[in-house]
Amino acid sequence: MKSLRLQMMLLFGIAILTAAALQFATSLHAAISEADKLFDYHMQQMALALQDGDFDQVDWHTLPGAEMDDFDFVVQVWSEDGARVYQSRQHRSLPKQAALGYSTVNLENGDWRVYAAEENKRVIQVAQKISARRERAFSFALSTLWPVIPVSILLFCAAWWGVSSVLAPLNRIGSELANRSANSIDPVSDKGLPGEVSLLVTELNSLLNRMGQALQAQQRFVADAAHELRSPITALRLQVQNLGRAKDENTHEQAVNRLLGGVDRASRLVEQLLALARQDPSSQAALSFSPTLLNACVEQAVSDVMPFAVSKKISISSQMAANTALMGDAESLRVMIRNLLDNAVRYIQGEGTVYITLIDDIGGIQLVIQDSGPGIPEAERERIFDRFYRVAGSSASGSGLGLAITKAIADHHQARIQMAQAAIGGLEVRIQFPASLRHAS
Repeated sequence: MKSLRLQMMLLFGIAILTAAALQFATSLHAAISEADKLFDYHMQQMALALQDGDFDQVDWHTLPGAEMDDFDFVVQVWSEDGARVYQSRQHRSLPKQAALGYSTVNLENGDWRVYAAEENKRVIQVAQKISARRERAFSFALSTLWPVIPVSILLFCAAWWGVSSVLAPLNRIGSELANRSANSIDPVSDKGLPGEVSLLVTELNSLLNRMGQALQAQQRFVADAAHELRSPITALRLQVQNLGRAKDENTHEQAVNRLLGGVDRASRLVEQLLALARQDPSSQAALSFSPTLLNACVEQAVSDVMPFAVSKKISISSQMAANTALMGDAESLRVMIRNLLDNAVRYIQGEGTVYITLIDDIGGIQLVIQDSGPGIPEAERERIFDRFYRVAGSSASGSGLGLAITKAIADHHQARIQMAQAAIGGLEVRIQFPASLRHAS
């Protein structure tokens, strides 16, 4: 695992070393330039100082140290007729008489800097090896580098402290999360955090919030399932016991029919619970929106409910705009329409009518379902979307989940549900889909 601290310190270290190298290169260049100026000046002053000297009686041929290189300057004097009359040092390779003024001469043993001046018909020449100058300049530049070393160490320590201070909030957040329990979804504090880290914490808290909602939905589903399944399972147990105690064929058949009815009710309850879990907001991402023909969803829902309606002598009729399509989840829309139709059929006492209208206009797509049942009091129309809520005094069987599922599916499709008194006497449910969901078929 890569360490952000080590990466940052590596970058700072490279930056400090690069700065030190640039400082040394700059100092060396400046030292070479200043050394050239200084040594040129010394050569000129030395030549001027030797103008009045008497060199004729010096036997320069007997000078010692012909093979020695540890000297800075060589002084040479030539007479008017070009004869060398003086030389301060003996060496196997020295510059010949050069032009007056400054010049650079290249010999087999390196480059030489030469200054020549003429006085009293003599030429005085002072020469110095360029390598000697470079050694002096390098030594001077190197001496300026030593103070940089402790400064670089201090900068590195300061960088380490700075990086540690910057990363301290991340360490605190990591420690806080590590010490939490598995079920803790409390937001992480962003107090005293820099902007960049605060943005990370904001997104982390948003994730924790979504996780909390998902966890609450799961807990709510488990609680609802446990609560609602307890009664059907108890009833099934009693019916099995009654079946075991049946002594004649008629009693046995009645017990079997009651047991099958109980199984059907329990199966429907499980189906409704699973449908409600799928429609929970935390599962919304699982819905697959695609071009959906709403006419087909209505026809499938009517086909699902028709056997129940026929058994109660309830007619279902419809008037639908042709090819009404929208962007939605086809299976969810079918479940929503089926639940509305099932509720309408279930609560009609005796014979009755359910009427379906599908309208496609400028404002959007409207699905209207009317029934001839007893309707719902206006004060209770908002509460019927709550889970397991049943209208007081209702004798029809049901789990109390159908309309809760319907509301969840409508919300996922950004649709609005309105309830009113139906023109045929019962309840009118109007679902308005936004125009943005309309799909050209």
